[in-house]
Amino acid sequence: MIKCLRILFLSLMVFTPLWLYSQQECRVRLCFAGDLMQHGKQIRSARQQDGSYLYDTCFVFVKEHLKEADLTGMNIETTFSGPPYSGYPSFSSPNELAVAIQKSGVNLFLTANNHILDKGARGAIRTVALYDSLGILHCGTINPWIIVKRNGIRIAVLNYTYSSNHHIPADEFPVNRTDTLIIRRHIREVREKGVDCIICCMHWGTEYQLQPSGMQRSLADWLYNAGITAVIGSHPHVPQSIEVRKGQNGKIEFMTAYSLGNFISNQPEPFSRMGLLLSFDIVLTETGPCIESPWYEWIWTWQAVDQGKLLYHVLPVSDPRLYRKLLKDPSDTINIFKTIKTLRNFMRETSPGINERRRYPPYERENLYFGNHPSCHPVWARQPLLAPVKKSLSPIEDRRKGRTDQSTGTPGNH
Repeated sequence: MIKCLRILFLSLMVFTPLWLYSQQECRVRLCFAGDLMQHGKQIRSARQQDGSYLYDTCFVFVKEHLKEADLTGMNIETTFSGPPYSGYPSFSSPNELAVAIQKSGVNLFLTANNHILDKGARGAIRTVALYDSLGILHCGTINPWIIVKRNGIRIAVLNYTYSSNHHIPADEFPVNRTDTLIIRRHIREVREKGVDCIICCMHWGTEYQLQPSGMQRSLADWLYNAGITAVIGSHPHVPQSIEVRKGQNGKIEFMTAYSLGNFISNQPEPFSRMGLLLSFDIVLTETGPCIESPWYEWIWTWQAVDQGKLLYHVLPVSDPRLYRKLLKDPSDTINIFKTIKTLRNFMRETSPGINERRRYPPYERENLYFGNHPSCHPVWARQPLLAPVKKSLSPIEDRRKGRTDQSTGTPGNH
């Protein structure tokens, strides 16, 4: 009897760590941000005296947040078509912006949006060639979908847009359009590759409207019935509601974030300056994938003036202590306070199934966050604002031809 107990004890000592490790492998943390825009004033703000462009300081307050996730995606609503650079309505940004976004922790660029063809097929081809040269994952155009394996989970990401501002034949440059026949085909293709869950990123909706449109809701229902796990929306340039659906086991089996608003832009309206960072875990269960620990955090495009020069920063603003020592203009604080109060009430009424990430109550330790989420590093307001950053850019190589990696869609597949 004693010998049997000893054998059982030794077995537990040996195999328990393996069991814990296997449980850890079956969880992936995802993070998504809204629209990365680059208007003319932002381009001029980033230009240095020597003619180069510097963007690293734009994202210094959120980079640790973006790096927390295993996979961080963002809608890149500009092109990298080369000079001359331009803002709205036909975007072309310096390559350094893509480098800075990658360095800040974003490792998945979403390319299906209405501005991807602003500079025609040649500009779009140069854009995705830049992403390839930097080793950045991207989908929605040349790659109609992409499969990423993290912690033992195979996740497919699909990306579609309602339209583009310029019409280019698909054989010149393919863009995933919002067509349920195309979406259904892509779902079938990634399932044949053995994915565990599918994330669908939609460029849709009505600009500057807080409420999702009927089309968005109908398409979200269709995607739910098609077996999608989460839908991430962009294009309205303001935050919209986040809805969750739970299965019979009480776990979240489907989530729709209709719009995360802007990540950074020069749009002046308060709702356009306030965006969302959305994070959640994908967990595999016996009945399929589910979503755990979803939360969002408010971010603000802070337009600071330093030595007469306008600077742009993405600033976390869920708690005033994250920014109150930085803002010198009282009107900035008032503007943030009023905007976030209105949007909090909106989210409270429309998005009851998801928590906001914030530091609260005030009598607790300043660097502790509360809510249904893991702890994070309290680095938001302790980064140098204008620290010089050495940067380098890999040469652009068009590596679209001959791509055989099964993690991406077939080249030219539209």
